[in-house]
Amino acid sequence: MPFIIDLPPDFKQFETTKIEYYYDQGQKVVPEINFKSAILNDDLFKEVYLKDKFENLYSTWERNTKYKSSIAAIIEDDNFQEIINMGEDAIPLIIDEIERKPSVLVWALNIITGKSLTSVGRSTVEDICKRWVKYYRG
Repeated sequence: MPFIIDLPPDFKQFETTKIEYYYDQGQKVVPEINFKSAILNDDLFKEVYLKDKFENLYSTWERNTKYKSSIAAIIEDDNFQEIINMGEDAIPLIIDEIERKPSVLVWALNIITGKSLTSVGRSTVEDICKRWVKYYRG
């Protein structure tokens, strides 16, 4: 099976994918590839690169802000800002994460979408996460 390496950092700048072969006991192994079924497009980029980028940003942000109580410090963290800069591409990734583990990451949805799903009165972060998941999933 070929190995896909060197995914570009921005699919808008590069539209190539490099396929490399491997060597087994000194002999080049040439995999059989059905190019009609091997479609590499923007969906691959979004599923692989963006998900990996999001997971790295999220885990670093969570680690950096774990013991902070200042909302400003939590939101102004560079990693949180990068998640916001991912724009609408980050929304399904954030929804998946807050469905799995409710957190103040939900604030990124308010900023990206310009919407707020709070209600009159007090709501917990868990309540707001549930509302966003329900709103997004329909």
